Amino acid sequence: MLLRIPALLLAFALPLAPAQAGLLERLGLTKAAPAAPSFLPVEQAFVVRHRQGDGRLTLTVDIASGYYLYRHSLALSAEQAELGDWTLPEGRPHQDEYFGQSQVYHQELQLQVPLRATADGGRVEFRYQGCTTGLCYPPQVLSIHLAPNGD
Repeated sequence: MLLRIPALLLAFALPLAPAQAGLLERLGLTKAAPAAPSFLPVEQAFVVRHRQGDGRLTLTVDIASGYYLYRHSLALSAEQAELGDWTLPEGRPHQDEYFGQSQVYHQELQLQVPLRATADGGRVEFRYQGCTTGLCYPPQVLSIHLAPNGD
C-alpha cells in the first residue's frame, strides 16, 4: 500500500509536466538570463611591446578595439638606469564616471624614452591602467629588463 501512493503521485504528476512547462514559458520563467559581458584578459586588451636600441627604449601598447588607456595612469620608473626626458602625447578627452574628465588613448600608444645610462640589472617599470565599458582593470606594472649601456 505504501508503495502505491508514490506511484499514484507520479502517475498524476507526469501528465502535468508539459502543461507546467508551457505555463512557465508563457510567464518567461524558462528563458536563460542574459549572458554576462565577455572581457578580454588584461594582457590581451593591452599588448605591451618594447625595444631597446639607439640609446632609447621604445614602448608600444596595442589597445584592443573598445578598450582605452588612461593618460594619468601612465608612469615610468628606473632602477640601475637613468632615463632622459620623455613626454606623453595628448590623449582624447573622455568623461569618466570615476575619474571625471580624463584623457585616454585608443588603438595604439607609442613612447620614446631616452636612456642616458644603464647598468647590469637595469630595468624600467611601466605602470598603466585601462578600461572598457563595464570594467576597469586594476593598475598594471610591467618590469622591462635593460641591456647595459643602453644597447
